[in-house]
Amino acid sequence: MVDIPETEEELLLARSQMAIAVQIAARKVELQPKAESGSEMYTRINSSKELKKNKAVKRAAKKMVKQKGIKKMTAYFSKK
Repeated sequence: MVDIPETEEELLLARSQMAIAVQIAARKVELQPKAESGSEMYTRINSSKELKKNKAVKRAAKKMVKQKGIKKMTAYFSKK
């Protein structure tokens, strides 16, 4: 059975001990990474698709330059 503090001093002591116990317990808990939200997932997937599309277009343009289909790649794409 738990002792119920009768005096004000005992009550303050019990509260301070409880606060210390909570602080110690909080230090032991590891932080969990946040789950990815729907909009973050959409932007990540969409940007990866755009990157793949840009690479495919660039690859096709290089192939056309080699096959003399177009003159220069710089005429169609800006330099980075």
